Amino acid sequence: MTPLQLLIFSGLLAVFFLAGDFALRRLSWRRLAGRARAKADRLLADARREAAVRRKDADLAAQELKERLETAAAEREGAQQARLDEMDEDLSSRQEKLQREESRQRAAGTQLARDQEALTTRVSQQDERAAEIARREESVMQRLEEIAGLTREQALERLRAELVEGARVHAEEEIQKVVEKARASMEERIGEALSRSLQHVRSGGAVESTVSVVRLPSDDMKGRIIGREGRNIRSIEMVTGIDLIVDDTPGTITLSCFDPLRRETARVAIERLLEDGRIHPARIEELVEKTRKDMKEFIRETGETTAFELAVQDLHPRLEELLGLLKYHTVQGQNVLQHCRETADLAGVLAQELGIPPDIPRRAGLLHEIAQASEEQLSAPTILASGELAMRHGESRDVQQAIASAHQDVTPRAVEGALVRLACRLSHSRLGARKHNLEVFMGRLRRLEKIALSYPGVRMAYVFRAGKELRVLVDNQKVSDREAVALSREIASRLKREADVTGGIKVSVLRETRAVDFAL
Repeated sequence: MTPLQLLIFSGLLAVFFLAGDFALRRLSWRRLAGRARAKADRLLADARREAAVRRKDADLAAQELKERLETAAAEREGAQQARLDEMDEDLSSRQEKLQREESRQRAAGTQLARDQEALTTRVSQQDERAAEIARREESVMQRLEEIAGLTREQALERLRAELVEGARVHAEEEIQKVVEKARASMEERIGEALSRSLQHVRSGGAVESTVSVVRLPSDDMKGRIIGREGRNIRSIEMVTGIDLIVDDTPGTITLSCFDPLRRETARVAIERLLEDGRIHPARIEELVEKTRKDMKEFIRETGETTAFELAVQDLHPRLEELLGLLKYHTVQGQNVLQHCRETADLAGVLAQELGIPPDIPRRAGLLHEIAQASEEQLSAPTILASGELAMRHGESRDVQQAIASAHQDVTPRAVEGALVRLACRLSHSRLGARKHNLEVFMGRLRRLEKIALSYPGVRMAYVFRAGKELRVLVDNQKVSDREAVALSREIASRLKREADVTGGIKVSVLRETRAVDFAL
């Protein structure tokens, strides 16, 4: 076969192949188009069926909604008709009531007209009667004036005077009865209140003692307390300012001093010495100094405890300290702290009996002698100075006035002050409360020490042997030996002039030189 024929044959094969492929593709396209038309027909049929179903459902829903609306409209129309019927009935009832009320008003108006006419007739009759009575009264008054010889005004004035005088006498008699009854009732109530108040308060008697007794574990301790050549006993007396008495009484030694604080300090220090066992001058000075510091704390605690027991709150620390110091002060043998506690307690109980708040009376009663323990120079009586001192430390003006009312020259301005004054007097006047002789004796001893302390260079001054001896300790840097001799003579001369020296007073001026060094 020639190349041309091969080329033609190849071309025919290619044409045949392309024609067959086209025919196959066309057949495939027709099949796909048929299936697509069939599917479209099915979808269209389904859509038509679904639309018919939805149309039917919508018709049913519309029919149901229509029925419900018609029913609701019918119900509303029925309710409105019922309300209209009720309103018609109510309106008819009100019209009937108005008609009946109008009928009653017409009847009442007719009756009122008849009553008014009758009242007018009665008024005219009363006026006629009143005129007749006035004419008769005028005739009677003229007749009475002719008989009595007095005009109407004179008779009225005399009658008024007699009535006023009778009423005044009667009123004075009634007032006198009321006053007497009130006075009797008041005296009875005051007596009952005082009796109940005194029953609530318990107080001890006056303590008129200037000595304290220390118990010894054995009689051998007396020799140790005395020391070699009496140095220990001299050291105790010098440091504490008390008179130490060691006698034949078994198992005891006696401390004598007019100052209770000084005596108590010495007692505690000696008891500590006995417990410690080391008794020599250096140890004595050390324990006495420590005891003085402890006594300050004890004094503060005593004041704080006293205020707490009497329910006196928010007290200034300085006032608490002064309260504690009052434990070691006496006035005519009566312990000042005990007196203040008793006054505060009595004032509080009296206030409660009278229905008054007890805070101010109790507070003022506790502080009314506080200046007794103050080291300041008092420019006024003790009670007035106590009020000023309390006010400076935070107390109120009411408390200060209540304190001042306890003084005999001050008139109480309030009932609280009167209660404090009454409580103070009750405390002083109680049987066995005060002893005048002891107070005079104590004042004399304090006067002796004060005279000695007034000289320059004097460090301490103590009275011993119940006022028979005055020991004066001077500063060796300021007073020489010769000056000490002159000082003793000068003090003795002044005591003779200014103090009661019955029986004589021994004046001892002591000047001590100490050499102290340290080995470091």
